[in-house]
Amino acid sequence: MYQAAANKIKEGLSPVAKFLSLNFHTRFFPALLWGRLRPTERTGTSFSSVVELHVLFVICFILLVIGIPVALSNKSVIGWVVGGIGATGIFALLINSILSREAPPSYDNFLIGVFFFFVILGLTAGIFAGSLEHSRSLGLLVGVAGLIAGYLLGILAGLWLQYLGWLASTVNVLAWFAVLGMFFVDLVLLSGALF
Repeated sequence: MYQAAANKIKEGLSPVAKFLSLNFHTRFFPALLWGRLRPTERTGTSFSSVVELHVLFVICFILLVIGIPVALSNKSVIGWVVGGIGATGIFALLINSILSREAPPSYDNFLIGVFFFFVILGLTAGIFAGSLEHSRSLGLLVGVAGLIAGYLLGILAGLWLQYLGWLASTVNVLAWFAVLGMFFVDLVLLSGALF
């Protein structure tokens, strides 16, 4: 469904006008979101080297998290070595991920979790500003401004973070967890500070 909307947009608009047009925001992008949120039928399970790279990334992150605090608190050489191996591994995997990217960013691989992260982040910023001033109207006003800014930044980030290569899928999953966390923070702020 969203592919048909994308083809219609490609036919009549220049690349710059796509994002700035009313047609983009009323037809194409809502259809894209709906298409990406619907569950799709998957056939079979396959493991590739990308899964192994994700596992290696997690191992390097664990080494970094364990090694650096030990090195800083106890001045341990082993902590520095473990943390250094983790940091070097993460840096090498990040470079590998960026260099392994084969296709330019496209709406076919749009990072919807990153998009919703920015939208909810804008809303959360507005609610937080309102709770600091104990003003419901300020919170709503800044929240609407944050939603608009988050919507626009989310579209751009959902496209351009695809340059991360295979790590973009990890960032997308982490963004979903952050969205869930911010949603609960918003509920707490709305229930306590504004009333």
